[in-house]
Order: sequence, then structure tokens, then C-alpha cells
Amino acid sequence: MNLKSKLAGALVRLKKWVSRFQRKREIFLMMEGGVVHEIVDLPDNINVTVIDYDTEGVEKDRLEISPVDGELCVITKW
Repeated sequence: MNLKSKLAGALVRLKKWVSRFQRKREIFLMMEGGVVHEIVDLPDNINVTVIDYDTEGVEKDRLEISPVDGELCVITKW
């Protein structure tokens, strides 16, 4: 194996390794009856989805289907 092919293989492995840390990650926070006021110091590669099952009194246009269990909820994304 020559140096050029070794470097090409190393570059491919490095790109795969780096991409693991650059992918967006999502955290689902499921709640009922509480209030999330803020999420601080959230890294750029993390998305947080708050799924609130306390739907009583919520306007119909805010209601969605939960991506976790298919139940009716209100979704807020950070």
C-alpha cells in the first residue's frame, strides 16, 4: 500500500469520526402539567423537543401528534 492510499484511507476514517460529533442530536422531554421556562447552554448540535401532554384548554391549532407515542400533545422546540 502506497502513502497516497494510506492517507486517503486515514482521511475517510477521520471524516466519519468527525461526522459523529457534528450530527444534530435530539432530546425529547416529555411532561404533563409542568412548565419549561428555558434551556440554557444548549450545544449547537443538540435539539430539544418538549412534548407536553397537558392539552386541556390549549387552542386546537397548537395541538400535534407526539412523535414518540402518537398521543395528542403540544410540541415546543429549542
